[in-house]
Amino acid sequence: MKNLFFTLAFMLVGSFAFANTQPVEKHKNVTIENCLNHLKVSFDLGNLSNLSESELYNLLDNLPTQILNSEQFDECTISYSVTFTYLGVSTTVTSSGTAATCAAAGDIARSGIKNEIGAAKKLILSAF
Repeated sequence: MKNLFFTLAFMLVGSFAFANTQPVEKHKNVTIENCLNHLKVSFDLGNLSNLSESELYNLLDNLPTQILNSEQFDECTISYSVTFTYLGVSTTVTSSGTAATCAAAGDIARSGIKNEIGAAKKLILSAF
């Protein structure tokens, strides 16, 4: 009976150890600047080529937009930069959003980066 429990425990641990072997780079580089009541936050997400399209959009939908003490600024700009490889071509796209709140700026930037990724893929596809 003891051997049975050890065997089951080993199988359970082993299945978790090999469940996900691809690392995902998230928030590789974050730059924050404040200039005369204007907060600028830039996220360089790095190379996200190993993510599927649904995983990439899920990551983009869950990027942070609530910046600590951002309410003390009159305006906020959030920028996202993503590198990906499509059909063997490595591309970096960047999108920014500026609004009165960081949440609104983040929504604009997220929408923009999704559009930029789609446009870049169409451009690469048309070149082949």
